[in-house]
Amino acid sequence: MHGSATDGDRRRATADSWWAPAVANLLIGLAAILPGVCLRWLLTRYAVISCTGGFGCTRGSTDQAVGMTLGAVLGGAFVLGMILVVDVLMPWQEGRPLNLWLGMTTLVPAPFAIAQAAGWI
Repeated sequence: MHGSATDGDRRRATADSWWAPAVANLLIGLAAILPGVCLRWLLTRYAVISCTGGFGCTRGSTDQAVGMTLGAVLGGAFVLGMILVVDVLMPWQEGRPLNLWLGMTTLVPAPFAIAQAAGWI
């Protein structure tokens, strides 16, 4: 029955169904900014410290390295946990399509990338 009321409801349901996963993953991306900043600091600033003394390197060690490492690890674990709950467990429990929710996880790094491109972080 093309053109009937039931067909319009189906189209509207599929068109509106991508909003919830997109908004949820963008909000997760806002929480992912903190571990992203910590990881960027570790890769750009801490990685350039010269350490030729082996394992017990005493030259050039910064005091912020422990805090940034903890921020990256704990924040990253928190974000991965949120992705597991929001994009896998909740849709699976409610019978929603997992492919749509897992496909929208590509939006998680978008807030960090936009903030960095705009110069906010």
